[in-house]
Amino acid sequence: MKNPLFLIFLFVTFISSAQENYSIANLTAELIEKSNSVIIQQNIRVIIDDYDDMTIHEDKIITILNEKGMSALDAYASYDKSTKIRNLEVTIYNALGSEIKTFKERDFMDVSAVSSVSLYTDNRVKYLEYTPASYPVTIHFEKETKTSNTAFIKSFTPYTNYYQSIKSSTFRIENNSGIVLRFSENGFMEGVSIENENPNLLTYSVSNLPSISREVYSPSFETFTPKVMFALQTFELEGEKGEVSNWQEFGLWQHENLLKGLDQLPESTISEIKLLTQNLETTRKKAKAIYEYVQNNTRYISVQIGLGGWKPISAKEVDDKKYGDCKGLTNYTKALLNLVDIESNYCVVYSGSEIQDISEDFTSMQGNHVILNIPQENDEDIWLECTSQDIPFNFLGTFTDDRKVLAVNPTGGEILRTPAYTEKDNYQKTTAEINIIEKAITANVKIKTSGTQYDNRYSLGGENEKNIKSHYLSYWNNLKEMILISHEFSNNKEDVTFIEKVKLKADNYVKIYGNDLILDVNPFNKFQVNLPNYKVRQTPFNVSRGFVDEDEFTFNLENLTLDTELKDINLDSEFGSYQLSFEIKDNTLIVKRYFRLNKNNYQKSDYEKFVEFFSQISKYDNTKLSLKLT
Repeated sequence: MKNPLFLIFLFVTFISSAQENYSIANLTAELIEKSNSVIIQQNIRVIIDDYDDMTIHEDKIITILNEKGMSALDAYASYDKSTKIRNLEVTIYNALGSEIKTFKERDFMDVSAVSSVSLYTDNRVKYLEYTPASYPVTIHFEKETKTSNTAFIKSFTPYTNYYQSIKSSTFRIENNSGIVLRFSENGFMEGVSIENENPNLLTYSVSNLPSISREVYSPSFETFTPKVMFALQTFELEGEKGEVSNWQEFGLWQHENLLKGLDQLPESTISEIKLLTQNLETTRKKAKAIYEYVQNNTRYISVQIGLGGWKPISAKEVDDKKYGDCKGLTNYTKALLNLVDIESNYCVVYSGSEIQDISEDFTSMQGNHVILNIPQENDEDIWLECTSQDIPFNFLGTFTDDRKVLAVNPTGGEILRTPAYTEKDNYQKTTAEINIIEKAITANVKIKTSGTQYDNRYSLGGENEKNIKSHYLSYWNNLKEMILISHEFSNNKEDVTFIEKVKLKADNYVKIYGNDLILDVNPFNKFQVNLPNYKVRQTPFNVSRGFVDEDEFTFNLENLTLDTELKDINLDSEFGSYQLSFEIKDNTLIVKRYFRLNKNNYQKSDYEKFVEFFSQISKYDNTKLSLKLT
C-alpha cells in the first residue's frame, strides 16, 4: 500500500496545478493592462475529410476581467440540417482558479435563429445565459460542430475584440480530402508563428499579444491585424456541390445553385406590378415604384448570412408571408423587377458602419448581407437596400456605402463598388434667426441635411415627443437651459434631404456684466469633439466619411452695439478647412461658419496634428463678442 501522505501530496499537487492554469495570478501585467478580457489559451482545429465533410473543434479558456468583457465570450453554437453540434460545454472558475460551475449542452438556451416568426425553423442557436456573481472569472468553453457546408471555412483572426489580450492562440487546419486548399494571408502577419508542414496541414499561432484599445477614427480590424482566409477548390453549400477558381465562376455558381428558380410569383402579383408600372416610361421610375411597393408590402426580419443559410426563400414565399430577411427581400425585389424587364444584380456585401471590402484577390464565400444593384448604361447605377421600409430609393447610407461587393447574375460574378458619399454629399446647412432678450435668446432654427448627415437625422421624423426633446437637449447640450417650443420635420425622399424647423428659447445664454453683454457667436453647431491625446497611438486612423457644414446665424442687435473688433478666421489643413466670418448689416450681426472635414487615410504619426486641427476648430467655435446696451 502506498504512503497516504504521498497520495495526499499528489492530490494537492494536482489541484494546485489545475488552479494555477486558471488563476488570474498567472497573468502578467502586460496582458491585463487596458483589457476587459484575456484569452488564456485558444485552440481551433478545422478538419476537412471531404468536399462535404468538415469538423470544427474550438477550445477556449478566457478570463473575463469585468462586465464589459462578457461580450467577448461568444458561448454559442448555431445548427441546422447541414450543421450538427457534437459537443458543447462550459466550465467556470473563480479568480483563484477553483471550479465553481459546469454547463453541459442541455443547459444552453435553444432558440430559433429568427424570433417571432416561423421562417427558417430548422436554423437554431444554442447559447449560454450566464452572468457571473463577481469578476474576474475564467471560462473554459468547448465546442465541436460537424457540417456538410464547406464553402465557408473559418478564418484565422486572432484579434476579434478590442480590449482583449491573447496569451496563446493556435489555429490548425487539416485537409484530408485530397481537394486543393487555397489560402490567403494578409499583410499584417508580424508576430504570427507559421508552421505549414505541407499545403494540407497549416498551423498559425500567436502568443502574448497585448490588447488593442478602440481609438477614435480607427479603421476596420482586418486592415491592421492578422488574417488568413481559406477556401476549398471543390466545396458544398446548401446541398449543392461547387468547383470554382475565380469570381466570375463563383458568381455563376451562386446564381445557378442558390438563386435560379426562386423568382416565380403568383399571377395576382404579376398583374399588380404590371398595372403599377404600365404608364411609367423610364427604368428609374419603374424601379422606384417597385421598390416602394416592396417597402409598403413587406417587413424585414433579421437572419444573418451564415446563420440563416445562404439560399434565400423563394419570391413566392415572401409574397405570401409579407416578410423576409435580406436575402429573401432582395431576391423578391429582383423578381418583381424581372417582370418589367429590368435586370438587376444580387450583391453580397459586408455591412456595417465600418467599411469592409469583399476581398477581390481571394475567391471565397464572404459577406454578411445582400443588397441589389441595377446597372445603368448611360447613368450611375441604382443601388437598393431592400430591408428598410423608410430609406429613400437609391440611397444606401453608411450601412453599405463605399465598399467592394460581389455582384451575382446569370453570366457570372463581378466585383463592384457601392457609391461613396463625398464631403459635398454629406452636407448640413444650419440657419437661425436669433433675438436677444436680456440673458436669454429665442431662435427659429432650420437644419437641412443630405448624404450621410441625412442618414443620421431622418429617423427623427418617426420619433415621439419625448425622444425628440431628448435629441435636441443632447445635440445642443451647450444650451444649458433650453426650452423646446415647437418643431417641424420635412423628409424629402426625392432629393434625399431632411429639414428640421425648430423654435426654442435658451435662458442664461448671454452673460451680463454691467452694461456689457458677452455673446457666444455659435449657439447651434458648436464643434465639441475633444480627441484624446494618446501617449502612443496603436492603430492607424482614417476619416472614412468627410462632410461639409455651413452655418449662418443672424442676431438681432436692436438696442445693442458691438464693442469688439471683428476678425474673420481662416484655417486650412490637410485634414480640412474652417472659416468664421462676421458682418454687420441693418442692425443685425451675421455670423457665417464653414467647416469641411476631408475623407482620407492617415499615418499614426499624423495624429497629433489631427488633434491640434480639431482643437483649433473647437477654440474658434467658442468665439465670444462683447456688446453694449444702448
